[in-house]
Amino acid sequence: MIKLKISGISLTIITISVLLFLIPFESYSDNLDDWGVPEYQRMISSDSSFNSGFNFISANVQYQVRDISDGLVCIVQSDTITIYDSKFTFNYLTNHPSHVTFENNGGLINYVSLRDSWNVGEGDSFLSALRYAVIDPANEKPYSLFFATANGCAVQPGDKVSVLWEIVYN
Repeated sequence: MIKLKISGISLTIITISVLLFLIPFESYSDNLDDWGVPEYQRMISSDSSFNSGFNFISANVQYQVRDISDGLVCIVQSDTITIYDSKFTFNYLTNHPSHVTFENNGGLINYVSLRDSWNVGEGDSFLSALRYAVIDPANEKPYSLFFATANGCAVQPGDKVSVLWEIVYN
């Protein structure tokens, strides 16, 4: 009787293990086209024929959080960045006041540093995703040029967040 229970439990464990580890599970995600989310908010270029012709070599973001008494709460850095590769981004970076060009191994390298800061609002308690957004003067729509994810930091209302984006491209 005990041997029968042990073999039944063993067979059940083997069956469940095979089901969990060998059979792939399908994931499901909604198509944002059906939700009516505008292309500019999904970081999809409205000009599909545009080929930027430039290559992002490096992009990173660093932010620091200071409390109300200006004490350092945390510093976070990330290079996990999504870039809105469009003519709008290219023009914005090329014409930015901090844009610097230098030569490296016979090729031109472009460097742009973007700074941003704000005070944490009510209801915010954790900061792990950042975006750099600008308003297109032609159609007055906001465009997220860069989106970054990081490990994150706990924040409180009134904390000051200072962000530095560094973009290197050729």
